[in-house]
Amino acid sequence: MASSLTFNPQVQKLIPVDVMERLRIIPLDLKEDKLCLVARRPLSDQALVELKAITGIEDYELQLVGDDVISAYLYCFIDGTLFTSAA
Repeated sequence: MASSLTFNPQVQKLIPVDVMERLRIIPLDLKEDKLCLVARRPLSDQALVELKAITGIEDYELQLVGDDVISAYLYCFIDGTLFTSAA
């Protein structure tokens, strides 16, 4: 995994896990009114509309990573170790 990424625990509940798995994204941080995400690829307009409906946030910043990295981070996100190890 990209060990240089630091996940903010405040974003842990912003996006349901099933949505993160389907869109292959993970919330990373919230900076002012911008949600920073780790993603496998740029988000479609439909995905952005869905995220806005879920989070109420309109502005996103993406850090693109490989699918293997997303899979590893999703596993750690779901089991909770992503945030405990980032402390």
